[in-house]
Amino acid sequence: MKNLFIVSVILFVTLSCGKNNDPNQNVPRIVIKGTLSGSNLKGSSAKSANSLSLTDAKKVLVFNSTSYKVFDIVNNSFTADAVSGTATAIAFLDANNQYIGCLTAGGLNVLPLVSLKDGDNTVIDLSTLTLNGTSVIPANNPLGNSILLSNEAIGWYKELGGYYESLSKNIDADNNGVPDILSKSDIGLSTIFNISCGPWTLNNAAMQVVDTNHLYINYILRMGTGKALKPVNTNVIVSGPAGAPHNDIKQMSFAFGPDCFLASFCRETSPTPGNPLGPVTLPFSKGTYTITLENKNYTLNYANISAKHFFILAKPTIHTNAKNEIVSVSIDYRDTENKFVTAENYVYQTQVTLEGSQTRLVQMGALGENPEAKTNTDLFNFTLPNPVPMSQLNMLSVMYLDLIGNCYNINYMAQ
Repeated sequence: MKNLFIVSVILFVTLSCGKNNDPNQNVPRIVIKGTLSGSNLKGSSAKSANSLSLTDAKKVLVFNSTSYKVFDIVNNSFTADAVSGTATAIAFLDANNQYIGCLTAGGLNVLPLVSLKDGDNTVIDLSTLTLNGTSVIPANNPLGNSILLSNEAIGWYKELGGYYESLSKNIDADNNGVPDILSKSDIGLSTIFNISCGPWTLNNAAMQVVDTNHLYINYILRMGTGKALKPVNTNVIVSGPAGAPHNDIKQMSFAFGPDCFLASFCRETSPTPGNPLGPVTLPFSKGTYTITLENKNYTLNYANISAKHFFILAKPTIHTNAKNEIVSVSIDYRDTENKFVTAENYVYQTQVTLEGSQTRLVQMGALGENPEAKTNTDLFNFTLPNPVPMSQLNMLSVMYLDLIGNCYNINYMAQ
């Protein structure tokens, strides 16, 4: 089972790809617009070395952890769009693509594009924007107006501030003054959380309560790149964080995608008694890491969002036919107190896999497609292409991407 678990992780890594700036027009997108103020404080970021002001801004970069798009600023105004159902950041660039600052609204440096007032037809008008340091402040705060989140939910998203601060700093990982994604040489870091979550539910049996105070969690650092980075040497060195570096970082995998490469890394330690995941892999500390690829160094910030921040119980029920064959799997989403939640506020894509003793029996859904493709839209019900005998099933995994691009791989076993 230990080897099967590792294989399932590597299969996920090899299927996913990096950012894309050529979106499918069928994807639901939210319109975002604003006007730049003529009176601004100067920027003070190291990435804005020339102390640019917002009046220097000529481009708007709209991005989440897996995709981006650039829009021109015309006559001090812009109209942009972003993918519905994602947590999205907005950066402002000058004519030479130098970073000026990121949108900060209601204390958030990310717009959670969920619970929207008019659904996918929502238009977010930020009104007049001003610059304070590297924070771009809108006169019209969309939180509570266009984005209908509770104060509790807003406070929850504020805890993601460090994550998107790191993401905005990583726009220029090679430190040449130009955002890497514009030359398709970007590098992104995210986390795979592998979690053992007890048994599955069969047909009409009562769903068991999971003790979320005693979860087993393994951590994997995932790296994805733009298509301009296709090295000959597949050995990637990760060192850090600066000031207190780990001495146990090991590369797990490397794979080329259609327009990127992907690699995964872990910090492996000895198994603990009773841990069903086998070897324990430790979390990576937040901070600045150096990525060495073919003798060139890239500097990236990594924010280790707690595994439990976006964690919800994606609890599967297996449905069988008269021959005791699996025909479908349904998913209930609950919080750590086993109360039903609105899945779309936590989950972007879901994948269900059934594992046998040596091989994968079936995969339904795909986390590997670029979110712009958005063909994998079902979060709740998954029908097998062909029935599978229940006797062949050893493990069921529900994998989902959260709104910021981290992957939760939740494993369920038979009782």
